[in-house]
Amino acid sequence: MCFGTVPSPEVVKAFDVSMTLYAEHSFNASTFTARVITSSLSDMHGAVVGGIASLKGPLHGGANEAVAHMLTEIKEPEFAEAYILEKIKNKELIMGFGHRVYRNGDSRVPTMTEYYYKTAAYYKNEKLPNISKILEATMLREKDIKPNLDFPAGPTYYLMGFDIDFFTPIFIVSRITGWCAHIMEQFSSNKLIRPLSKYTGSSHRKIK
Repeated sequence: MCFGTVPSPEVVKAFDVSMTLYAEHSFNASTFTARVITSSLSDMHGAVVGGIASLKGPLHGGANEAVAHMLTEIKEPEFAEAYILEKIKNKELIMGFGHRVYRNGDSRVPTMTEYYYKTAAYYKNEKLPNISKILEATMLREKDIKPNLDFPAGPTYYLMGFDIDFFTPIFIVSRITGWCAHIMEQFSSNKLIRPLSKYTGSSHRKIK
């Protein structure tokens, strides 16, 4: 539908793997948002829309897009190490690395990386995997930070020919499955989610 041709089995398999890996991922920001909305007894449509709004943020759903932009900005493998070292030196945010839960590496990465490399081989593209390998090795050496799922998924979609602006919607198409599962579970045994906050501001001040 996107390209007017039937994709190869290799591409279909890689896409299917990416969708499976993106579909559900515990209490990430968008899933938690969907469950909070559900806990007020709003409907599924409202909860899914809330999940989409949360995933729209670049720190959640935009990471695979940022990875693709980074790889296209680097252009050639020989520029990759200097590029990432400059980012580290300037303390810039480097998307596609690190995870709030997985401190020793994202368990989904090996599978997606395998299909990233298979997709690159199918399209006879050695450049992108070589850039990725250099970035990964440099980040591990300099910061001891490993890649997350967005790091191999972004370039895989790019190789398939999707416009970068479509990467987050693709993520959403997959993640809706996980949201709906969480929403149904929340409805089945619901209790309003109402966290407490701890005040850490200035001490009590009298009004004069």
